[in-house]
Amino acid sequence: MNPPEEAEGLDDLRERMRRLDLELIANAAERIELARLIGETKRRQNLPTVDYAQERAVLERANRAALERGLDPRVAEELLARLIRASVSAQDEDRLRVEAAGAGKSAVLVGGAGRMGRWMARFLSAQGYTTGALDPAAPPEENAWASHALSEADLVVCATPPSATALFYREWATRPPKGVIADLASIKGPLLGPIRDLARAGGRVASLHPMFGPSIVLLRDADVVICDAGDAAATRTVEDLFASTTARIVRILLEEHDRIMADLLSLAHATAIAFALALPESEHPVRSTTFQALESLAAAVTRESPDVYYEIQAHNAFSGRALERLEAALKRLVSAVQDRDAEQFRALLDEGRRKTPETGSFRAGA
Repeated sequence: MNPPEEAEGLDDLRERMRRLDLELIANAAERIELARLIGETKRRQNLPTVDYAQERAVLERANRAALERGLDPRVAEELLARLIRASVSAQDEDRLRVEAAGAGKSAVLVGGAGRMGRWMARFLSAQGYTTGALDPAAPPEENAWASHALSEADLVVCATPPSATALFYREWATRPPKGVIADLASIKGPLLGPIRDLARAGGRVASLHPMFGPSIVLLRDADVVICDAGDAAATRTVEDLFASTTARIVRILLEEHDRIMADLLSLAHATAIAFALALPESEHPVRSTTFQALESLAAAVTRESPDVYYEIQAHNAFSGRALERLEAALKRLVSAVQDRDAEQFRALLDEGRRKTPETGSFRAGA
């Protein structure tokens, strides 16, 4: 056992650490409040929320300070980077609330009781919209309001799977809602005909695809795809929803969407699912950083909605080509290893380097 004085010394050290932890939290909260004030000044001066030069200066300053105090600069940079992201997120929220682009307007979220529907409802509410979910899983009173508001609402957002959205569009083609109608579908192929039919019937149709899940905190890290569905005014309405945020707006033709998503979604999801299926039944006593990164990705993908992810694979006409490339790549890798062909293996990695970014947030380990 340690002598009593050493135990007391340990308690004293832990108490100092406890006070420092509380000070860190208090300082972080104060920093975010200062960021909100800076955001208010930026709005008055019509400046963008994100100032990349200033962020670089903050991180460089953190790096120098860490070196002076004998701290690993990566720890300081990660700490400041997280605080920067929290600050930008707070400024985003304030800008949406102050500009109140949806003040006095209503929005119906079809399928709004789902995770993405709930995210969209919060996002629109922050802009001043009165929102309600038209969804069997929503509270009865909310469903009743949404059902009554559907025909006259300023905005109708379908947060349902593509096949369900197509059914709604066909039904509404007999009498379209008066507001802008938009879908959040991950694939657009099943909607091409219904969108055209609804538009011909007088519907004001737009289409978008938020390239993130409902757990996202900072829109700066995300893309929002805006598809040209042929109605410029309706498209402008949904694009303006994100104009005050730090999300990156990407505009593409509606007909081009699924070809691009075959790689961004079909190929990526299939790779993660295949990794999960290839895992052994029992856990290993040790894990590498590479394994943990892939395992984490696979865990996230395999816990998403099977119905939605099935539609992404099976209802995208371009998915088959992406999966064929994945199969061919795996065969090439297996061949190089089984044939003990070091040159071929090296060539595979060289090809992979050409197709991937120079730098990334993940560093491969053992």
